[in-house]
Parts: sequence; structure tokens; C-alpha cells
Amino acid sequence: MIAFAQLSQGVIWMCKASKWPKDVKLAANVKIVDWLPQNDLLAHPRIRLFVTHGGMNSVMEAIQHGVPMVGIPVLGDQPENMVRVESKKIGVSIQLKQIKAETLALKMKEVMEDERYKSAAVAASIIRRSHPLTPAQRLVGWIDHILQTGGAAHLKPHALQQPWHEQYLLDVILFLLVVTLGTLWLCGKLLGMVVRWLCGVRKLKKA
Repeated sequence: MIAFAQLSQGVIWMCKASKWPKDVKLAANVKIVDWLPQNDLLAHPRIRLFVTHGGMNSVMEAIQHGVPMVGIPVLGDQPENMVRVESKKIGVSIQLKQIKAETLALKMKEVMEDERYKSAAVAASIIRRSHPLTPAQRLVGWIDHILQTGGAAHLKPHALQQPWHEQYLLDVILFLLVVTLGTLWLCGKLLGMVVRWLCGVRKLKKA
């Protein structure tokens, strides 16, 4: 909250009001909402920055609309996603353990004030939106391809052509089971031979 209060821009924060700490006062420029259509909000021409956890969907939506990011990755693929965002100069990343109000405020101001981040985000958006065919044209093309090839069997995974016992790896499981049981049986036989030999040695010594 302290970091957002240092910005001159308005901030929309998705957070359930019922879970907001009662002892924390909202800054004048911050508005919290229970839910918002994130993709539609990012498409607004006045959006200057997106503070995100770095999930793939969020990153791709920001790239789609050319919005630079400040990422705070938490888990899963988020750290790797933000590494890629930084490598493309579309935004910056802050480690959760190292985050402070001053650091977050500086990073947000840096991304908004440095035009290189916006330019890189717009360039990535152009690449993302640039397709030789529209979705409708691609759909029609694939339908034609399936009709011309009689069902496009060459595109079906090989697993669909395997017998059911191979699909469920029953042949592999059976082989491993036989090898395991055979190894245990052989070890048992060898152990029995060693025991009998030791017993024979003891009897000879007593005699």
C-alpha cells in the first residue's frame, strides 16, 4: 500500500474487500475490487503498468495488449516466466523475499518512466498479434485438410493405434515384475546355498 501511495497514477487492485485488513487504510489513489475482467482492463489505452505474480496467462495477456510489467513471482512457472519477461525488456522482476515498499515503488516508476519498456512491450504485442491467417481461416484450412486426407490419421498420436495393454504399459509392468520376482528367487536360492554351506562347515568343525 505504501508503494502504491507513492504513485501519481490511479491503482486498481484485485482484492476481496472482506479480506482487506481493517487496520490498513487505503491510499487515495487505490481502489480495490473483488473481481475484474483482467484482459479487458489491460486492453484499456490508459493502462501504463501491470503488477503481476508472473503467471503465464497474465504475462500473455499483458503482451497481447503491449503493457509493461513488474512481476513478483511466487511459485511454479512464475519465476521462469519473469526471467523471460526481463530478457525481452518487457518488465522487471522482484523476489518476494526481497520486496520492500521503497523497492516496489522504484521499480514501478522505472518501468513507467523508461519508454524502452513500453516500446519493447508494444513490439512484442505486434509479434503476438501478427498472423498470416485469421482464426476463421485457420479453422477452415484444417477442416479442409481433414476432409482431404480422410480423417487426418497421420496427425493422430501413435498411442491411439496401440493395443490396450501397451497403452497402459501392462507389458512393461509384467516384464519388470518377472525380472523382480526372478531376481528375488535367484537371491533366495543363493542365500539358501550359502546357509547350507555354512552349516556344513560348522558340522565338520564339530566332528
